[in-house]
Amino acid sequence: MLTLRSCDLMPFGENDVAPVGRLLAGAGTADVIDGFVALTAAQFGSAVVTSDGDDIRHLLKTLGVRLAVFAP
Repeated sequence: MLTLRSCDLMPFGENDVAPVGRLLAGAGTADVIDGFVALTAAQFGSAVVTSDGDDIRHLLKTLGVRLAVFAP
């Protein structure tokens, strides 16, 4: 949990539903959390630390964004 101390928590709000849905439809995937993580990382130009690296890379590629993705 030490990693989370240096992170900002981002709420998933009503305005996130449609963009995440469009991303998932375009990527042919269904994980809402992965979609939200990818969109948020793309918005802020942030690296991602995740155990779902392949899924996040696929979503970022669908967005046309290249960001670092690390495994914990």
